[in-house]
Amino acid sequence: MTRRTHDFTVLLATMALVLLLLTITGSLGLIEALSAFGVIASVALAYFAGSAPRMRARVAAASAGEPAPDAAEPGPGLLAALPLPALEIGPGQKIVAFNRAADDLLQLTNLPFARASAVIRSPGLLTAIDLALERINVPPVSAELETGPDETWRAHVSRIPAGRTVLVLMEDLTPVKRAARARADFLANASHELRTPLTAISGFIETMRGPARDDTAAWPRFLDIMAGESDRMSRLIADLLSLSRIESSEHVLPRGRENLDEIVSASLAALEPIAAGKGVTLTINAAPTEMPEMTAHRDELVQVVENLVSNAVKYSSAGSTVTLSFGAAPSLAEARVAASQIWNLSGRMTLLQALARSQSPEAAVWLRVEDQGPGIEREHLPRLGERFYRADQSRGGKITGTGLGLAIVKHIMAHHRGGLAVETLMGRGSAFGVWMPTGRDA
Repeated sequence: MTRRTHDFTVLLATMALVLLLLTITGSLGLIEALSAFGVIASVALAYFAGSAPRMRARVAAASAGEPAPDAAEPGPGLLAALPLPALEIGPGQKIVAFNRAADDLLQLTNLPFARASAVIRSPGLLTAIDLALERINVPPVSAELETGPDETWRAHVSRIPAGRTVLVLMEDLTPVKRAARARADFLANASHELRTPLTAISGFIETMRGPARDDTAAWPRFLDIMAGESDRMSRLIADLLSLSRIESSEHVLPRGRENLDEIVSASLAALEPIAAGKGVTLTINAAPTEMPEMTAHRDELVQVVENLVSNAVKYSSAGSTVTLSFGAAPSLAEARVAASQIWNLSGRMTLLQALARSQSPEAAVWLRVEDQGPGIEREHLPRLGERFYRADQSRGGKITGTGLGLAIVKHIMAHHRGGLAVETLMGRGSAFGVWMPTGRDA
């Protein structure tokens, strides 16, 4: 109201000044000037007084959340600017407008002017829409709905103040739900894996304190078992810490320049005593040409080689051979073939697809580790790389381990924008291959 008063005052003062100038110059007589000013002032005052109730109504409507008189209602153009699925629903639950994201989610193109109940199957959301349409002063509400298997959305419903319609904004909760479920599964599995060795150690401690207190001859056997369970728990904790560290930095690309040939040599030197102790021979099929340098994190790739080779040794019998092959390729596609598509009629599964950083073919390196174990049954292939998953029954009996080795390899290759795949033949063996772009010099 203060601004309106100021505007009308300025208008009258301007008109008075103009009339005064015309009177001074003799263009207009004094009587005519006063008459003109009186007419203009009367008209301005009448308009000022007549428009006040309408303005008060507009302000009151905006404060109460009611539609303002003659206010423009938001159209489809506003919905199109929203990044989330959005619907504008009018009286009778008719869908007045929607954006492309809502069309992709609810398939609305073939349902012009359809009712919300025809595409929304959530009673809670439909009730919230009806309530917002019926009442003006309803605060915004939210409701969850499922649009498919393992897919959850949250709908925010609010009355549009400038019209008689309701805005429904959809928010995808699926990634949040999956992350929460993954964290719950991870904690459950981790606690179970840690509880097993702790239970064994506690049991033997109680036995040595109680029934076997005087049976000192049995103590060495008990201590050996306790030491084994303690080592298992230490390995599990180390793998959990390693996995957490890799995940925390997975979004940051490596920057160092490394050579795969040197990484393989250093890794196998550390694994030779373990393989020899089990009677397994390690062989290397190196690339015939000099390996190019690649952008990589050295310690992480050493861990990849050690995990893959140690797994191969673990599932190999005495007298068998574990073969490690590596080389370079002009593209990621060719590196994938060299790493994981060698045997005919084999079962294959890509556990992680490499991400190309450019449209043109990018030079890559690959590594393949083959064992001569019993092979992996096809039904186990999709789950390889999951945390704590071990396909022991398909690979020659119960094998001790944390079940995190392949999960660590998978996350390291994701960190390097690389890929991971498995190839297996029952009765012949299995092969795990990794590949990654060489990157460019910094």
